[in-house]
Amino acid sequence: MKSALFVDFDNVYSGLRRLDFAYADAFASDPMRWMNWITTQLPMPLEPDAAVKRRILVRRCYLNPVMYQRFRFGFSKAGFEIVDCPPMTTAGKTSTDIHMVLDIVDVLQSETRYDEFIVFSADADFTPVLRKLRRDDRRTTIFAAGATSASYDASSDLIIDPEAFITQALGFKDQDQLSETAPDHDGLMAQAEALTWEVVEKAPGPLLLTSLTKILATQVHGLTDSNWAGRGSFTALLRELPLGSLRIDRETNCILDPRRMKAELQEPAPTPAQIKNPVDVRQQIETILAQEVAASARPVAVARLAHLVRQRCPGIDIDWNGCGTFKRLLETLNPANVEISWAHICGYAFDPSRHSLDFIAQADSTEDTDLSQDDRWGTVAPLLQVANFPAMSASQYGMFLTGLSGALQARQPSLVAATKFIRDTSLDRKVPIPRAHVNTLLRAMLFNGFDLGSSQAAREDLVAMICGIALAACEREGMKVSEPDRQVLINWMTAST
Repeated sequence: MKSALFVDFDNVYSGLRRLDFAYADAFASDPMRWMNWITTQLPMPLEPDAAVKRRILVRRCYLNPVMYQRFRFGFSKAGFEIVDCPPMTTAGKTSTDIHMVLDIVDVLQSETRYDEFIVFSADADFTPVLRKLRRDDRRTTIFAAGATSASYDASSDLIIDPEAFITQALGFKDQDQLSETAPDHDGLMAQAEALTWEVVEKAPGPLLLTSLTKILATQVHGLTDSNWAGRGSFTALLRELPLGSLRIDRETNCILDPRRMKAELQEPAPTPAQIKNPVDVRQQIETILAQEVAASARPVAVARLAHLVRQRCPGIDIDWNGCGTFKRLLETLNPANVEISWAHICGYAFDPSRHSLDFIAQADSTEDTDLSQDDRWGTVAPLLQVANFPAMSASQYGMFLTGLSGALQARQPSLVAATKFIRDTSLDRKVPIPRAHVNTLLRAMLFNGFDLGSSQAAREDLVAMICGIALAACEREGMKVSEPDRQVLINWMTAST
């Protein structure tokens, strides 16, 4: 099959980044990897059982050179023609969509017959051109890293599932791999704090904030790519840094240590993790693990333990006591009566004499409750279906929102960390939610602008957002929702847990 591939880079990159920075970075940095997956493993449109024999003769990537110039080389190496689409307005709007449509029509009319057109974009503006391709008896495949309309999906012959693309094409099969590569906002904050103290201490006088901005951006790897550790701006990050005695002078736009004005220069107070020697820190962590497992009636998720260690050993997550990751640190510890199992999607610590891991696997395989027994289900089901939300009971949706609120309060800024936290909370409260359902709902929220790093944890705000996504999908598809039906949906999401 002769294929032509058109990639709206800005759209796909920003969509994947909403899910996790690691996904976006893998997509942009190594296009050769996912290109090989498309040509050798992606099923054929309309013939999923046929052998994959796809030749991508046209490869075009439409990229904003102002924002993403650093990714040009990888796409050039993968054989892409790169079409520069710089911003055309002060709001940053580019002409990518019109360039892509014109190129698709041009390729359609070329002497070579292309059997398949692959479009990487969630932009519903491409719906008309997909329909034109269908009228001309061409196969169409789309990949959308974002919310899409039903008409856009229906206009294509094959939709690449984002989960399959992430796990198979990008290679994130091991969830712990993502935990290690995804931006650790708490760790970035700790690095920013330490570096701020260091440069202010060494500065001969007050340090301009513009200079501090440049220093942090260039020396704390991943800080700007993570949108300033999820805070959105340098000013917001600076506002949350625990700077102790350091002061910011807004008149001179400087940061300074007022103690420097005295006769003697005093050292900044060390953090608890700095006071303790490495052996003491290891012993403290072993004690934390042992106490937490001993106090729990069920296995404890490793993600929760990592959160506790961060809280009680500030600064430890900069390099996890020289081990790089919490998982590797765990491998060097020997807490009393504690074993670690990685047999499930989330690692668990447990006491083998008291705990069993069987219930975790059982929860994932449990069939959904008979929702038809609830009188409200007939009203709610179509609304959830239009939004591509999973079919779950009111108590499960209520538990999802409870867990999400807790994840935000516990500062779980990545998709994987939040999924694990919500999953663990649902098991704790004995209202288990399958991991796939948690992941589907979180992705839908992230694709619609939700930010795990900075969004408010108020439950009513979360209810408003998830209901808003469902209602917006209904409006987009021309499905009218009466006020009583709207209230039923809200009641379904606000079930007591």
